Amino acid sequence: MKKIHHILFALLPLAILLHACATTSDTVTVVQEAPRTERAQEAQQETVFNEITLGLIDPVTNFDPLFARNLSTQRVLSLIYEGLFKLDNNGEPVPALAKEVELSDDGLTYTITINRERLYHDSRIFTAGLGRRVHASDVKWAFERTAQPTVPRRAAELLMNVRGFENYFLEQRNVYDIDNRVLNEVRGIQVVNAETVRFHLNEPDDNFLKKLASPNLFIYPREAVNNNPDGIAKNPVGSGPYRLNQVQDDGRVILIRHSNNTSDSNLPEINRINAISFTSESDMFQQFASGDIDWIPEIGPEVKFQTLNEDYSLQSAYQDSYNVLAHDAYRINAFYLNNRSIVDQRWLRSRLSLLTSEDFRSRGTIELILDRFETDEEAEKKEEYFLSFTDDLVATTLLTELHALVFQPESSLVFFDIRVPTRQTSIFTNKSTSFRQQFDPLPDGYWLRIDTKIVSLHNDRVSGIEPTVVPWALNIEHIRVHNGDLSSAR
Repeated sequence: MKKIHHILFALLPLAILLHACATTSDTVTVVQEAPRTERAQEAQQETVFNEITLGLIDPVTNFDPLFARNLSTQRVLSLIYEGLFKLDNNGEPVPALAKEVELSDDGLTYTITINRERLYHDSRIFTAGLGRRVHASDVKWAFERTAQPTVPRRAAELLMNVRGFENYFLEQRNVYDIDNRVLNEVRGIQVVNAETVRFHLNEPDDNFLKKLASPNLFIYPREAVNNNPDGIAKNPVGSGPYRLNQVQDDGRVILIRHSNNTSDSNLPEINRINAISFTSESDMFQQFASGDIDWIPEIGPEVKFQTLNEDYSLQSAYQDSYNVLAHDAYRINAFYLNNRSIVDQRWLRSRLSLLTSEDFRSRGTIELILDRFETDEEAEKKEEYFLSFTDDLVATTLLTELHALVFQPESSLVFFDIRVPTRQTSIFTNKSTSFRQQFDPLPDGYWLRIDTKIVSLHNDRVSGIEPTVVPWALNIEHIRVHNGDLSSAR
């Protein structure tokens, strides 16, 4: 019986929607509103309406880029927001909101010119409800917000090499009395004028533009935080090709195409995107098989095992029905023993020491580091061993396997509701991606790590999906929807 017991889940919300506080730095008022272009008027007159439905293996938990931790959330946010740069299919940074970049001879100063034809989505947070132009001050404000103590530190870690940022971050996080703070800005981020922002680094960094392309560093207007009754977590405002239309009770996220940017000469063909999160792989695959879902950007472990060969090609039973694409991008999960736990872990260490990578059914590159564990036949077992909660599907699948391999029938592996290690938990997980590992590797000390290749499935209604090394990329601008004869779609 492969099952992990759960406790206290009645207290766990299905989505975490947190509000972030505004910074106290000076404001720059920008009042230019969105002109209505001929392209936008033409878009309203289009008679062909294309939509696509995506199946997601993670819950979309938050629309604030600073809280976008899982890949499904990052995929959705990449359609709503833009960064200064984005990554092409080879993982190289190319301009998004940026128009030009100039690097000093010593590699320490990046002067970035912003494309001021980019406009934020129409929203009630703006005067008259019309989206305004992107301003260089938005970049500085959004990046300084990453230092606030009310937001996760993952975005801030990407900016630590910016001159003055670490001191600003440490003061924000440790001097709780605002009146005692002496730093009111990051001096290494300089707003030269409305279209120019300059970054001064402490040391040369060949990955700096890649870091600026991270989903955690998407740009948004300060009004989205300061003037937003619902908060940016629920009511996002970006400059991307799509804007949030609604979130339904079942968690379905509906995006509609945004077309008021003056530089949108080539809008995506797709008018509406439905993104549905599933807790059950079988339910998602059943809807995919029935045609209710067009594209699964990342299939889970069980669907991989059911539909794919070892080389990630489709098994013969599915070759005439679906299309598969294996990307050179990876979801990474690492598993740790909690050294702060008050629970005696000798029996647990003894059982783990017997594991081999061949024991696991999950597909991926599995690394076991068990030299610290020794067999102890006299160790006494506990009836239950607790682990910190995770909703990552790959992690939960592997933990289910561990439950059967290591704990049953003598003991049980049990989820705590709490997502961080406590003194009662014995095991916790940490996750990353092949993108993040380039410059922010997972902490040492894990005893198990699995690198899972991102593989997508789609039906014949859609074409133009391209292989990429970017874990969160959807490349929606290249996708075509075939509403008639599907024989030419393959």
